[in-house]
Amino acid sequence: MKYIIRVFALIIVISIVANSCKKSENVKVKRNEKMQELTPEQGGLAGSMKKASISMRRLARAVEYNDWVQMDLLTKGLKENIGFNCVELYMIENNDIPHEFTVLSSKFNNALNKLMLCSKDQDTGNANVEFNNLVKSCDACHESFNKDAKTKLDFTDEGQKQTH
Repeated sequence: MKYIIRVFALIIVISIVANSCKKSENVKVKRNEKMQELTPEQGGLAGSMKKASISMRRLARAVEYNDWVQMDLLTKGLKENIGFNCVELYMIENNDIPHEFTVLSSKFNNALNKLMLCSKDQDTGNANVEFNNLVKSCDACHESFNKDAKTKLDFTDEGQKQTH
């Protein structure tokens, strides 16, 4: 009787382990498919960064003129475009994520969240401060990226004009 219980327990353990291995493979495949879906649509990291650069210029004007509706739209767009996807896009292109890059991404998202709150509260004084913090987080990340990159980040519109 004890032998049958042990065999039955062993079979259950083996089936649980086998199923858990399959689940992790499924998750990995789904994540890779999601990452591949992001890249063509957004043009990779450089394309997303150029879109973010345009949004940042527009956001600077919205902050300057206290355009709360535009600030809300642009901050949400930045969060969708770069805030959520930047680390994933970097990983797709480089197969590795330095810890510093993750920390800088977190600082960017934190500054962006604070600016979103200022926009929601229509807080003029803090909106300027938080926008400056957002710009500083962008600059720190670009500096970190450029120090190791073979080619520097280009946020000008000239590259787009030349190709069209």
